[in-house]
Amino acid sequence: MDQQTMRDRIKAKRLAKKVTLAQVAKAVGKNPTYVAAALTGNHRLTPDEAKKVGKLLGLDTDTTSSLTKFPVRTDFPNTTDPFKYRLLEIIGVYGDALREMANETFGDGIMSAIDFTIDMEKVTGTQGEARCKITLNGKWLEYKRF
Repeated sequence: MDQQTMRDRIKAKRLAKKVTLAQVAKAVGKNPTYVAAALTGNHRLTPDEAKKVGKLLGLDTDTTSSLTKFPVRTDFPNTTDPFKYRLLEIIGVYGDALREMANETFGDGIMSAIDFTIDMEKVTGTQGEARCKITLNGKWLEYKRF
């Protein structure tokens, strides 16, 4: 099954059953952003996790097993700077998932890049390693209905 067909089937089932991404994540025991990325084909689930999603959403066997396949992640512009490349990779892998989660949380709209702040800080990981934490904070702008 191609990735777009999988995405469409899973999303249609999830919306028909009125199951949120947070509810799917809770059933699987994973972070909602990771699960949302898996449902859009940008990550994979274990067979056990996929079965939980399949049962929750009432997916057929082929659609359920597609969640365990190795993903072909989103294409995005290439850059030679490693830091910028990784930021693009993050958006390529998690962009669809973040958009789905934002629309589910806030409604139909976009995050402003004008009324916006971005912060970066050095934090310490659980094993004492240095980690880079980037926070994007933008005003939510609903699309106008007319």
